[in-house]
Amino acid sequence: MKTTLKIILIGVVLLVSAGQAFAYPPDNAAVLYYKAFILKEEPDDALGKILAAVGKGEAKPDDKVRQYIERNRYVIKYAVAAAGISHCDWGYDLSEGISMRLPELAKCRQMAYILTADARMLAEKGDYKEALERCITVHKMGIHVGNDTVIQVVISSAIGSMANKCIVDILPHVSNNTETLEWLGGQLADISGRVPSMRAAIGNEAKFYFMSPADRKELIEGVRELGLSKDELDKADKIFSQHNENEFYVRATEYYQGILSRVQIAYDLPYPQATQAMEDLNKEIENTTKAKPEAVMTRILFPGINQFVMIDIRNRTQFNAVLAGIDIYLVRAKTGKLPDELPAGLPKDLFSGKDFLYAKTGAGFTLTGQGKGLDDDSGFALTGQSKDIVHKYEFKVAK
Repeated sequence: MKTTLKIILIGVVLLVSAGQAFAYPPDNAAVLYYKAFILKEEPDDALGKILAAVGKGEAKPDDKVRQYIERNRYVIKYAVAAAGISHCDWGYDLSEGISMRLPELAKCRQMAYILTADARMLAEKGDYKEALERCITVHKMGIHVGNDTVIQVVISSAIGSMANKCIVDILPHVSNNTETLEWLGGQLADISGRVPSMRAAIGNEAKFYFMSPADRKELIEGVRELGLSKDELDKADKIFSQHNENEFYVRATEYYQGILSRVQIAYDLPYPQATQAMEDLNKEIENTTKAKPEAVMTRILFPGINQFVMIDIRNRTQFNAVLAGIDIYLVRAKTGKLPDELPAGLPKDLFSGKDFLYAKTGAGFTLTGQGKGLDDDSGFALTGQSKDIVHKYEFKVAK
């Protein structure tokens, strides 16, 4: 009897162990993303540019793009599986601070081009639901990019914007399908509440930013890779090399952290007030640098931080426009016509804090913001001039 019981218990242990050993998918999405990145065929420069253009909807897929997508079917499979996992840990060592390397960000952006190109090809074949599922995968991957650092949120925003543009291009084909519209609206409503937060990233940056004399060279080189002015960084390097005592680096860190704390406060303000607060901070930093050389690195980094915050608001406004557009499509699908006025309670234009301006057109309808926001569309601009414009979002309906 004891022997039989022992055999049964061993069998149960083996079954449980086997179930754990062969559990799939893993509980960390990064495992599958890394697998996809390793297996992904690297396109040459020409193909890479065409693939990006197709993903953005700026070009039609040619035979080379179609063949490339087919050769990377397993890569797409792993990316889709990864996006379905809630937890994603890239294994970053935040103690490395600004010198921390983030190669996965470029890989995620490349994967977004593949997935959106595949979505557009699926839509061409009439597989609209699957095409939209690809776009949802891109959104989930954008969430997985994370918000440990500001640059992660910027890349996440760029990926999310790519997904939204693809969705808007597919929506006319499902504009009469109530079931698909309701499913899509539910998916996007859930995603919109989970997108990485720029405010959180700014707080994280302030926590792990610390310099010492030994870190100076690595810090300067790490910032240089972001594409900032060589002359400005050389000047900063010279200043830091002339102040080789720990107290100077402590003061530089404390000043930077204090500025980021104030950026977080500005981020909670409505866009016009936030813009003014950031402009005032920029002027203050410029003046402070003249008297306190420890502020020089903050002065170099601040324009990028300022623009990052505004890029984040722009992309969240775009997300709101897509959600509002889906609700308007639903009215048409249920009643047979577009509403004469904007339905109440829809997501707002974050540049003004007001409802979008709604207008019917011959092709469908438009939603226009009531406030001005950045026109830069790179999603990754540290330098350069961007002017404020009013954003208009166009939505078409099936004939």
